[in-house]
Amino acid sequence: MGSQTHRIDPPVRLSALLFDLDGTLIDSAPDLAAALNRVLADRGRPRLSEATVRTLVGGGARRLVTRGFAATGGPPDDLERAVDAFLESYMGEIALRTRPYEGVVETLAALSGAGRSLAVVTNKPTRAARLVLEALDLARWFAPEHVIGGDDFPAKKPDPAPVRGALRRLGAPPEGAVMIGDSAADVGAARAAGLRSIAVGYGYAGGPAEALGADRLIARFDDLPAALDAWEKA
Repeated sequence: MGSQTHRIDPPVRLSALLFDLDGTLIDSAPDLAAALNRVLADRGRPRLSEATVRTLVGGGARRLVTRGFAATGGPPDDLERAVDAFLESYMGEIALRTRPYEGVVETLAALSGAGRSLAVVTNKPTRAARLVLEALDLARWFAPEHVIGGDDFPAKKPDPAPVRGALRRLGAPPEGAVMIGDSAADVGAARAAGLRSIAVGYGYAGGPAEALGADRLIARFDDLPAALDAWEKA
């Protein structure tokens, strides 16, 4: 899978990079599935396969739990308590089997070393996002205030508010920033905030990455520097 370009932009220094987390930087589905299944089992629901849970991820913890119960018979009587139980269970084993995708560590190091500012913009709760970044030794590239979670603003992606908030914290203009993610929410938030977007050809999109409508598409995370260079040298 190569890069796809949907528009032509003038050369620009792309100094700020905003990353989705689950499905983009890390493969967290194994630990998300385990926590979700513990909550389902406690309420007499059947277990969901990891493959199924991968199709349910996106939109934050509450949406994942809601989708998990919908897939196993309908909403529970105590949804909010179920969400709290899921978060407690998940954060207790947040990096048991979660791992960065291939090329993430080396590429983040190279991008940071090249002077680019990095942030995470995720629908995952902020505390959970920071915890998993620390557990996987990825937090060294993201200052705590540059990890934007789904509870930092009143609205989550695809609303542009979290993306705009990240830009303010980075002190970066939209025209000098790129959102990198695996979902329509990432692409939609970037577009609404006036950013370029790059979709990764893996993750939890639940369909072909080509259909997300991103400005560029990369097959592997370590294709990212070349995609950025192509814009800057155009």
